[in-house]
Amino acid sequence: MLRSWLQAGSSETGRACDDLPMETGWPHAHAYGSARVLVVDDNPVNLMVISALMASRGLAPWLAEDGAEAVALACELPFDLILMDLQMPVLDGLDATSAIRRFESRSSRSAVPVIAYSSSSLGAAVLAQHGMNGSLCKPCEDQDLEDCLARWCPTYRSAPTVRGLAQPDSDWWVARPHPVNPATPGSR
Repeated sequence: MLRSWLQAGSSETGRACDDLPMETGWPHAHAYGSARVLVVDDNPVNLMVISALMASRGLAPWLAEDGAEAVALACELPFDLILMDLQMPVLDGLDATSAIRRFESRSSRSAVPVIAYSSSSLGAAVLAQHGMNGSLCKPCEDQDLEDCLARWCPTYRSAPTVRGLAQPDSDWWVARPHPVNPATPGSR
């Protein structure tokens, strides 16, 4: 199923990824508060994996394939958190974050936390210089993502009982195509 999703293309980017099915007994969407998260990565498999981790928490992240798309979405919609890959085509994560920070300062919009979501480490000083608030290793551990969401998303409520639930089938998180109903810009 993963291969067919990848071959079909990543048409889900730039929209809420709320098409990840939730198995019976698993939390329903937004069970742990509403957190608007934008995940930026040029690798469709990485987007699916992080989306699955978020779906297990009842969150449906918005997805972007490159920094330019991330900047466009961040300028249009308010997010609670952005997980930003560093190495991407078109516009890398550092330059995309800098562009988002410039927009926020010009528009008087509150700064959204931007977390470097990368397998490479540039150091806290370099990330801060470009306006990033921290980093999350890719691939991330379940607890690391939980800690990141709890720290940076004020509307996210941790659910310690999630870890006690039985794991669903291995392909439970594979995206199935169907229309996505993105939120209206500016609404929370």
